[in-house]
Amino acid sequence: MLHDIICPLCMKRFPANNVVFRHSDAGLRAAGRDLQAYRVPDIYRKAYYARHAIPVADAMELKTVDPAYFPEEEKFYSDGLLTSLRCAEGYTMSDRVCPFCHGKLYAGAGSMPMQQMAIIGGSNSGKTTFEAAMIYQLTRSGIGCINNTLNGKGGIDSAVENNIRILRKGSQEKLEKLQQGTVSEWSATENYHGPYIFQITPGKGSDPFALAFYDLPGEQFRNDIEMVRRRAPYIATAKTCLCLVDLNDITTVTDVIAALSTHFGHGMKENGVNLALVLYKADLLSRAVDGITQVITPMQIEANAPVDMNLIEYASKQLEQFVVAREGYLKGAYASICALLGAENVRLFIAQAFDENGDFDPRGCEVPLLWSLARQGIYPHTH
Repeated sequence: MLHDIICPLCMKRFPANNVVFRHSDAGLRAAGRDLQAYRVPDIYRKAYYARHAIPVADAMELKTVDPAYFPEEEKFYSDGLLTSLRCAEGYTMSDRVCPFCHGKLYAGAGSMPMQQMAIIGGSNSGKTTFEAAMIYQLTRSGIGCINNTLNGKGGIDSAVENNIRILRKGSQEKLEKLQQGTVSEWSATENYHGPYIFQITPGKGSDPFALAFYDLPGEQFRNDIEMVRRRAPYIATAKTCLCLVDLNDITTVTDVIAALSTHFGHGMKENGVNLALVLYKADLLSRAVDGITQVITPMQIEANAPVDMNLIEYASKQLEQFVVAREGYLKGAYASICALLGAENVRLFIAQAFDENGDFDPRGCEVPLLWSLARQGIYPHTH
């Protein structure tokens, strides 16, 4: 079964086999091909050029060809998916790219559905460590997590895996260096925005899907909201939104929620997004909120176990009653997002990536995503 592709870069939707292919002029010339015949913009590219005011002459230099101009015997398929063009003269094109923006597509695009997930939060809220912890927990639980992320050169981008490797080295000293930005191998938000794309298999016998998530600099929610609007349209189209609350500075969550409401609220509500408000860095909770006298531990889900939706509901209510109600900024942000999206679409979670010794020991980071997948009926769950 083929699925429409949603380009994770430009967010445009198109049928699985309406891709175009990257080529080299030298390769086509060597095959004796008339270059101009393969550079006529198709309907998708015409629309893209018009939106971005690209002159047709310049557009012809984007080095893609439309399969529509190739005879059927030069098209090769795998289970119905168009995977390559092979000229009779021996030249092969196998780089499938988006017909709108010409970005290279991830492995399996069109053969499986794709979901976008927005992970947002203020500056220093911990998004990059959270993402690494989430993928680590999903991988450890055996829920797929095959890396399909592409870098600018078309190779697999291993930034998340590299971050996991660094985090697993552990120690308080390493953590402090990480927080100060002095670990040279660390792939911070400023270096790569994403999308990170992983293949997820939600359960035994379940069909896999592609999960695309992004890492947006948190300070932009306060300093440059126009940049957020340009670079993060996925916030309005994602089925899952994880909003991290920085327990070192809870006030920043108000900027993020205000930006969501003003610039993305209509799309998020129309899309029926599941929003998780995640109290991250759980070990800081007692210092961040007055009146917290006992440790609140993140929920954990055993490998291959279904999500207990009643337990998630109970845990969310406990956080609302004993944490949110005691912190004004958090209380206001929670009330605002519930009013916007509907309280039934919002839940509170608590998570951490490090233990009390500063060693990498993630807990609860995968739970918000699994809750959203369960709500969509694509992850096993109980009530």
